[in-house]
Amino acid sequence: MILLTFRDLIYRKTRFIVVTLLGAVVFALLFVMTGLVNQFNLEPAEAAEQFGADQWVLPVGVSAPFTSVSVMAIAELDAVDAATKSPVVITRSSVAQGDGGTPEEVVLVGFEPGGLGAPQVIEGRAPQAAGEVALDRSLDVSVGTAITVAGEPFTVVGSTEKMTVLAGIPLAYLVLPEAQVLAFTSTDVISSVLVSGELGPLPEGLVSLSSDAVVAQTLQPLEGAIASIDLVRALLWIVAAIIVGAVVYLSALDRQRDFAVLKAVGASNGSLLGSLALQAMLIALGAVALAAIIQVFLAPQFPLPVTVPAEAFWQLPLLAVVMALAAGAIGMRKVLRSDPSQAFSGAA
Repeated sequence: MILLTFRDLIYRKTRFIVVTLLGAVVFALLFVMTGLVNQFNLEPAEAAEQFGADQWVLPVGVSAPFTSVSVMAIAELDAVDAATKSPVVITRSSVAQGDGGTPEEVVLVGFEPGGLGAPQVIEGRAPQAAGEVALDRSLDVSVGTAITVAGEPFTVVGSTEKMTVLAGIPLAYLVLPEAQVLAFTSTDVISSVLVSGELGPLPEGLVSLSSDAVVAQTLQPLEGAIASIDLVRALLWIVAAIIVGAVVYLSALDRQRDFAVLKAVGASNGSLLGSLALQAMLIALGAVALAAIIQVFLAPQFPLPVTVPAEAFWQLPLLAVVMALAAGAIGMRKVLRSDPSQAFSGAA
């Protein structure tokens, strides 16, 4: 029966090649959509981890440091009972290369050198003085480049990696006093206090958020985008099911007389069903394997980073097989209805 299945695939190879290619395009898009959702979830977690803080102290009413404007007096730093703490400024701004460069949105981070929140640079060094900035490599700005931040001149002295939030907005690091002046025109104001280790009771007007809570709050503005991508993924699964189900059904129609002959010579329904199921599985697995190659070239074309999780490369084939078997169920019913008497009649 297995040999007959492969013979049928070879006999109708054009149909199966076309269906496999169509399925591969759909599954490649599924890989990319999965990678986008995974990146949205990874992004704030990776950024928060590099800040090195266990707790973020914020004014009451501020949802999260990356999604709300947060303003507190630097004097309140003394009221935070923690052995390791650092003030930080976080605000939205823009950077541009040269005088006529196109401004690009960034999240400005002001930090104390050597304190919590300092950037982990992969090239160059962290800013140490006024006029220096470290940028995420997603901006594609080389170390040593002259840029403007909020209209003021700076020199890029370092590059970071995977320091983006809110679907790809990169972080730009300045020393704390300069960030305070750019954001608040005063060195008496900060956005938050980063705390590592135990945190004592906070005075009225301040609250603390764990790093996990900061990650969850940062994801909230993206919930609509993630839900939309999940809907597109569901639609792509439906399209894949229709493609595979249609070819299995057509195969069952074409082979109906063959099935009747095989039944007449003693073949069981189970073996015949297995033949169609094997076809559906081979189409699905072939399409997924080809899709895994296509997504390597497709993902870099997206404006947002696409990080396909490792588990997707076994989950997607498994789900594809289940989908193929479910989609081919209508065609498989044709097998059960095949009458052995058709083998001896003139009708198919």
